[in-house]
Amino acid sequence: MSKLYMLTKPNCPNCSKLKLYLKTALHDQYKDDITIIDKEENYDLFFKMVKQHMVLALPVLIKDDDVLIDVSPQKVKAFLEKYTKKANE
Repeated sequence: MSKLYMLTKPNCPNCSKLKLYLKTALHDQYKDDITIIDKEENYDLFFKMVKQHMVLALPVLIKDDDVLIDVSPQKVKAFLEKYTKKANE
């Protein structure tokens, strides 16, 4: 099974908000399901994925060819539930 990815970068207010939402509101329950790819920490992979998925803004969540651009809480939760087995937990 392929992983979920989150593309992020330093000094990105929306990236920080998404990380905080995942940690606090969702109690880090998806921590093991998401691989965070930071622009500065993993530059080559970050830009490969940006190009592959035509990402124009951050943060985004990616699962295969499905890219979640709207990272509002309801959309994030639905996206994560769709691709993990935690939907009924």
